[in-house]
Amino acid sequence: MTGPLHPLLSHPMKWFPKFNPHDGMPAKEHINNFMFSINLNAVIEEDVVVRLFPYTLQGPSELWYFSLSSRFINSLYAFQEKFLTNFGDDRSTNTLLNDLSNLKVEPREPIKEFNSHFNKLLNKIPMESKPSDKVQNEWSILLFPQTKLFLSIALPNLI
Repeated sequence: MTGPLHPLLSHPMKWFPKFNPHDGMPAKEHINNFMFSINLNAVIEEDVVVRLFPYTLQGPSELWYFSLSSRFINSLYAFQEKFLTNFGDDRSTNTLLNDLSNLKVEPREPIKEFNSHFNKLLNKIPMESKPSDKVQNEWSILLFPQTKLFLSIALPNLI
């Protein structure tokens, strides 16, 4: 999009739903909720809608957004397609495997919460493409440095 054409709503973070892919809400549902909020706020200008959407993103989706090239976002449709490609349930198996292998523990994130994120992502991968139990265990060990240290002391032949 070219420069801003219309002013944004004041305090947009109050008016819109939040999306964090770890929370389990489908990306399509988030877009529908966002568009419902847009309609409730009587926003009709496409440039405003595109500029408001980032206010809904949290965690990995926010990082993803800020990694995009500014020239990429030239229409609401193109942006929604890119968003769904990255966070939708119909992502390719390779994308899901890549996401799983690159999953990182957030600072101060409880192990139980991380395991929940890991398993949600793992369950989206078709059974025939899932990594072996050994690979899953290795990823888990690498993701938790304190676990790796403990296992290297307790079970030196494992690592």
